[in-house]
Amino acid sequence: MNKTLLAIRSSFPKWTVFAAASLYSLLLLVNPAYSNTPTKSDSALLPYSLDYAATYNGMDINANRELTLESGQYTLSTTAKNMLSNITEHGEFTVNSNGTIIDQGYEYKRSILGIKKTEKLTYDYKAGTAKYKSKKKKRKVALKNDQLNRLSYQIQLRRDLINGKSPLEYQVISRGRLKIYKFEIQGEETLETPLGNIKAVKVKRIRKDNDRETLLWFAPQWNYLLVQLWQREKGGEDYKIVLQQGSLNGTALK
Repeated sequence: MNKTLLAIRSSFPKWTVFAAASLYSLLLLVNPAYSNTPTKSDSALLPYSLDYAATYNGMDINANRELTLESGQYTLSTTAKNMLSNITEHGEFTVNSNGTIIDQGYEYKRSILGIKKTEKLTYDYKAGTAKYKSKKKKRKVALKNDQLNRLSYQIQLRRDLINGKSPLEYQVISRGRLKIYKFEIQGEETLETPLGNIKAVKVKRIRKDNDRETLLWFAPQWNYLLVQLWQREKGGEDYKIVLQQGSLNGTALK
């Protein structure tokens, strides 16, 4: 159960429960010009609310993901829960006049069978550092161009899919360390979902080892929102998360 919830969050992969973020020149980081509303060409920034469901070892998991905008600041949040566990993850970011994502904060909270864990990532742009903190670890990362966190990279991934950019490769600050997340488009498939048959683009996360495998399906008709995620763990267990219902820019998906 623990593995399943964590994988949703870390995949989009973290979708990541179930699984990231961005930085550029020092001048822009210290004194960015914010855009209060997404441009017509940046449809990945339109607000949405999505409900997902999965079953693992006979137990149901319900998850929700939302992107909201208030006073020029975006918040991307994920929650996942069942009777035994509750996981929440949220990150705040702004977008400057050049379209660059500027991360403002990230937090992850988990409670499984009463065992709690909290992780935070805070940004000090004047000092040029991001600070990671959990109960047992503290780390500092020097901020450089094109870095993202475990939530905001997912926004950039959708932006790149919408605009046909490649390679799909991202520098992600994960647990206080800088990692490279790579993805590859596998083609198109039509999925059967509670919302009907959905044409989706299939994307695979590329890892150095083959012990884990993550596949994601995004719907072009809904600005490449995540429709389905499948993951195989090291031990061979696998599970699937499927979109149940949602809304995009205030309009129900159908």
